[in-house]
Amino acid sequence: MSIQAIIMDWRPAYLQCSRSAVSTLLAPLGTETVVQHLWAQLLKADIQSSAVMPDFETDAAYQGALKAVLGEVRLCRKEGFLDFLESLEPADLLLTIDPRCYPLDGYDFAGLLRESNTCHLPRHLVQLQGNAQGAQERVVYDSELRVRCVQRLYDGVTQVQAVGIGASLISAAVARHLDLSGGLSPAHIRRQLAARDIPSTDVTARGPAFDLSTEAGLLALNEQVVLGSTRRARRSLGRRSEEFSLWAGPGSSIDPHSRLYGPIVVHTGARIAPHAVVIGPAVLGPGAQVARGSLVCQCVFGPGARVSAGDCIVRRVLVGQAPAKAAAGHKPPAPASAQRSEPRLLRRRRRRAASRAPTGDKRWYPRLKRAIDFSAALVGLVVLAPLLGVTALLVKLSSRGPVLFGHEREGLNGRVFRCWKFRTMIDRAHQQQRALYVKNAVDGPQFKLPNDPRVTPLGKLLRATNIDELPQLYNVLLGHMSLIGPRPSPFRENQICIPWRKARLSVRPGITGLWQVCRRERDAGDFHQWIYFDVLYVRHMSLWLDLRVLLATFLTMGGRFSVPLRLMIPGAEAQSVPEAFDTLGWLDGSAPRVRGPEPAPHGEVSRN
Repeated sequence: MSIQAIIMDWRPAYLQCSRSAVSTLLAPLGTETVVQHLWAQLLKADIQSSAVMPDFETDAAYQGALKAVLGEVRLCRKEGFLDFLESLEPADLLLTIDPRCYPLDGYDFAGLLRESNTCHLPRHLVQLQGNAQGAQERVVYDSELRVRCVQRLYDGVTQVQAVGIGASLISAAVARHLDLSGGLSPAHIRRQLAARDIPSTDVTARGPAFDLSTEAGLLALNEQVVLGSTRRARRSLGRRSEEFSLWAGPGSSIDPHSRLYGPIVVHTGARIAPHAVVIGPAVLGPGAQVARGSLVCQCVFGPGARVSAGDCIVRRVLVGQAPAKAAAGHKPPAPASAQRSEPRLLRRRRRRAASRAPTGDKRWYPRLKRAIDFSAALVGLVVLAPLLGVTALLVKLSSRGPVLFGHEREGLNGRVFRCWKFRTMIDRAHQQQRALYVKNAVDGPQFKLPNDPRVTPLGKLLRATNIDELPQLYNVLLGHMSLIGPRPSPFRENQICIPWRKARLSVRPGITGLWQVCRRERDAGDFHQWIYFDVLYVRHMSLWLDLRVLLATFLTMGGRFSVPLRLMIPGAEAQSVPEAFDTLGWLDGSAPRVRGPEPAPHGEVSRN
């Protein structure tokens, strides 16, 4: 049994140019091309035999460009595909790939090939929809068009929608029963299988995918690839991001009087003339030319693309020659003499990148913190074993139900784990929460009642002394949690604020944290402070901050009263609100009171 990969190639409208041989496969992608990225993934999956099937008439320029990238490559035509199919053994597998649906993290060929030796059912790699923020907002309104609530749907959790079929794996025997006159695209093969009642399975791919049949899709994919390479280089070497803002290929020419704001990729033979301005993320393909005094902002240039002097090109994929003059509504950049200082936004971005550059302390801090967490949790479980045993016995004797209550929470990188506590409520108390929600006394996604009828008498004592939290030392021991960090929350609570969700899921949740010891509006509801302190901790986390929070937790008996923030983070109260608040427009450090979801909607409208 052998595997034959067939890579489809297309030439969408935005890549069509009489002088260019650029196609979807030959389009620039970071420091390489799409087909080079794809070829490396095939070799990683140990797929050696492959062919390219273009959906357009090819010429010598296209074949030469493809040969320059891949070496000797076989072109497969639709007309001769049936003859090629007959030459295969019935057990041979066909892997058809459509690069128009391109995943950011690469194709999961391993998932398609898994169990292929024992089961030859056709398999399809389905790419799920995603966006830059990882979420989509839905505005719910009633019959009179009054807004009832705003719901946030997160990719892969509460929003699952397919973008397309990236690849299909079928046996040659099955392929002979299909009508492939309409093409070999995975989507067409999937439809043909369904029409003939041939069973197949879908393998969902993680991570966002981009539609390379559109100009916006290729721009977005290049942006993510270039920014991702910059972040990985910065993390691995622990240096400032400015050192990785420019990749220049051999034979490229960059005039010292040009102005570059990275990250920028300059391929072999590309040229940037004097007084030209290039703003990244940008990719200049082989032989591309940016003329004197022109402005290129977040663009992708194909091989040999040219920009005339004084032109202004913004967020475009350019193949061949750009229009003679700048696009309507855009003015050419000012002369070099007028460009004495960086734009305010770029200066702010540089300062922000420099402030976030990892130092030596940041690099060894996660490992040291994990070692301290493991040791402290192990010692704590041993020392507190008598107290834990007595508490467990009292919980079992005082009320009906299990001793421990485990609730699913989101941890590091959104991984779900079961967070353990001593049960302080009656059995199945969580099933009554929706009925009691109208009496909720706090804002945001939290739920709290002054005199919750579900709490047992023993539970009130355990909560007052925070003994109910001690089983979470077991979570710390397993690596689900840390001693210090944002409190673990279920997905329902984490979906309210996107920057807050990203910040708190970038670290392990903790048994105690900055919010618990510094919060000031416990009775009135302090959701805005919850967001503020979580983001503040993530931005300033260090071993010394963890020690301060741990000491404050003991001195305040688990956060019974507030500790001034300046004692935890010197000068923090005088600083501006974190950038997450800036993103949401909460410039004064306060946020509107946010309530939970309203009853069933009468209508809805979605927006990104």
